[in-house]
Amino acid sequence: MKAFYAIMVQTVRSATRSKVFHVLFALIILAVFLLPMTVSGDGTAQGLVQISLTYSLNVVVALISTTTLWLACSLLSREIEAYNMHVVLSKPCPRWLVWLGKWAGVFVMHLLILLLSALIVYALIHWRVSRGNFSEQERQRLKMETLVGRRSFYPEPPRLRQSVEAEYQRRLSSGAVDQQHDPQSVKDEIRRSLIAQEGEVKPGEQKTWLFKNVKTKNADDLLYLRYRMYSGDSSDTNQLLIPCLWGFLLPEQIGQSNEPFAMINQRVAGGSFQEIPVSAASVVDKQRQNQVLVRFINLPAEFWGEGQAASAVFQAKDRPVILCKVSGFFSNYMRSLVLAVFQIAFLAALGCTVGAAFSTPVAAFTAISYLVIGLSVHAAVSAPLQNEDGSYQYKGLGEKVVHRFAQFVSVVVVSVDDLDATSDLIKGNLVEYHRLGGAFFNLVLIRSGLISALGIWILTRRELGTVIKR
Repeated sequence: MKAFYAIMVQTVRSATRSKVFHVLFALIILAVFLLPMTVSGDGTAQGLVQISLTYSLNVVVALISTTTLWLACSLLSREIEAYNMHVVLSKPCPRWLVWLGKWAGVFVMHLLILLLSALIVYALIHWRVSRGNFSEQERQRLKMETLVGRRSFYPEPPRLRQSVEAEYQRRLSSGAVDQQHDPQSVKDEIRRSLIAQEGEVKPGEQKTWLFKNVKTKNADDLLYLRYRMYSGDSSDTNQLLIPCLWGFLLPEQIGQSNEPFAMINQRVAGGSFQEIPVSAASVVDKQRQNQVLVRFINLPAEFWGEGQAASAVFQAKDRPVILCKVSGFFSNYMRSLVLAVFQIAFLAALGCTVGAAFSTPVAAFTAISYLVIGLSVHAAVSAPLQNEDGSYQYKGLGEKVVHRFAQFVSVVVVSVDDLDATSDLIKGNLVEYHRLGGAFFNLVLIRSGLISALGIWILTRRELGTVIKR
């Protein structure tokens, strides 16, 4: 442990003497103090917090990740090229311990910088909110919707496979399809049609969503139904006010009333996000898998006004979701930082590995290429449109082959986008423990472990006597 500690301390000292580190550290300080103090958002408390977190936290993590990768790539390779490593290895110190000491020095130094920077950003944002001229209503909305960690519960997906097969058989029996037709093409067309119909509620019609396993800490907790709908078409910029009713099934009223729903009358602007608070004790049916039944009614044409009636359209990504508070903002904030810590650990391992194999320029190029490939693969995996039932819509065989190849490569290559929780943080969405556990197991233990083992093996097998200083 004495040798390991000495190597780690020496790594930190070498890093602080790097001019590149000085420049990047100065940029980190500017980002930490200036960005939370200068961005203003849309003038609301929510806008201030969301844009401050988006810019300041993302920039700080990006800069710290850059310094981590650069130093990890350069420190080990420069010590090999400067023959310093020859002196270290002349002592009874195994090469694997040298590699681990270098990695730990880079990681611990940037871990401390990240935690200090994140706490300063957190304090400055709260200070600006407390000094801002915001109404009490805005502050309450900020506290309930953004400065919180809320778990999301999604409705049961429609059973499209059975519906598609039933419609296909109906068309076959009625002779509505050509005898030389391609069954898969017809089924794909039916699926697209059903998906479009699934999200459309015409005037005078209604739609119901079923949520299961809606669990809260306390029976009297508030649930929030969050949704967005469009009038007529989501691409239409002239969105109308939609007169509608939202209802929640009251389990205690089942069997006692013909319509055991608590209805809420609304007039909602199309294209805007809305939230409806409701008591969990009154709507969660504990006798039936903690389910919640939600009903939406698009009011008939006479409630719209002359010539204005239109369908209410729910996109798949904006379908109703139930939110429930699980943690406070600070706890959720720290959970998002855990993912950033995992990212730093991975980048330090990647940099030390390529630094053990190549010179500094080649090591940096190799590491950056790896990250670019990871980002490209991540974009390619999410490129095809996904149906409600989880299947993909491919435009052709070529797109399907490329997508399958990208899915295969994504198993090996890491995308740092998967470790960004800022979007969840600014929306008040809970960063779940299972996400942290999955990232730790998959990224830190398996992938970073394999990369670290490769780096240790490379340093152990490398012939240092062949290194020629130019």
